[in-house]
Amino acid sequence: VWESVSRTQEYAYDDWAMAHLADAVGAKDDAAALRKRAQNYRGVIDPETRFARPRFKDGSWWKDYDPVQIGHDVKKWRDYTEANGWQATFLNQHDVYGLIEHFGGDAAFEKQLDALFSAPSTLPDNAPPDISGLVGQYAHGNEPNHHVAYMYAYCGAPAKTQAMIRRLLIEMYKNDPDGVIGNDDCGQMSAWFILSALGFYPVDPVSAIYVFGSPLFDVAEVTVGAGKTLTVRAEGNGPDRPYVQSVRWNGKPWSKNWIAHADLIGGGELVFEMGAKPSAFGTAKADRPPSFGSTPA
Repeated sequence: VWESVSRTQEYAYDDWAMAHLADAVGAKDDAAALRKRAQNYRGVIDPETRFARPRFKDGSWWKDYDPVQIGHDVKKWRDYTEANGWQATFLNQHDVYGLIEHFGGDAAFEKQLDALFSAPSTLPDNAPPDISGLVGQYAHGNEPNHHVAYMYAYCGAPAKTQAMIRRLLIEMYKNDPDGVIGNDDCGQMSAWFILSALGFYPVDPVSAIYVFGSPLFDVAEVTVGAGKTLTVRAEGNGPDRPYVQSVRWNGKPWSKNWIAHADLIGGGELVFEMGAKPSAFGTAKADRPPSFGSTPA
C-alpha cells in the first residue's frame, strides 16, 4: 500500500480521536474498540532497529533498511508521507509511553531522539520538498515533526526539549517576508511558533494538555475569552538561559511539566523561572505529561 507506514500511524491517531468522541456520546464499546485500534502503530515500529519501517504481506520487514530513504523501492515507491524513516519513527502523539516501552525504555528512547537531531542532514534525490528545515534528520519545515522536540519530556529529559525548542525558535524563524523555514500549511508553522514562544505546546491536541518548553518572551498576555487574560512570565530569561528551573501557577508552585487547556482557558498567571543550566524540574515520573490517559508508573 502506498505510504503504508504513515497511513498506519495516522489512522491509529484518528482512532484515538474517535475514541474520545465515542466516549462523549456514551458509545463505550465503540470507544474501547477504537482505543485498541489506536495501538496499531506498533505494527510498523521494529523494536530491533527502533525505526518505523514497512512490512510486507507475509509480515516480514523491509530488508537492507535505510531510514534516509522514503521507500523500499528507492526510485518508484513511498512508504512514508512527506517523510523518511527517521522522521516517521516519531509520528506518535497519543501513546508516547507505549512507544517508549516498544523502544526498550527511557534511555533507549532518549538515545534515538538524540540520534535524530544529530544524524547527517542528507536526503535522497527523490525526497519531497516538504522535508525541509533540517536539524539532523528532524524536519522543522514540515508539520509531522512539530511535536518531536517535546518528546524528551516524556522520557525524563525535559532540559533537552527546552534547549531544542529555543534553538528552533531562533534558527527557523526570521523577521522577513520569507521568514518561515517551510510551508505554512494551514498556519501550522506560525502556530508552532506562537505556542512555543509562550512556553508550551499540545503534543496531543485530543488530550487537551500542553507540554512545557522554553518561553521566548519575558512577558506575554493572551486574551482567553469572557474578559479573561492569561499572563505568561519568564523571569530571568535571556538568550543563554533557556532552561526552566521552576514554575508557578497563580502564585503557587507547580511541579508538573505540563498544564491542561482547562486551566489556561480560565485565565491566570503562569510564571517560569529560567536559568543557564538544566534543572531537575519535570523529570520525576509523576510530573511527566500524561499520554494515552496515563503517566508512567
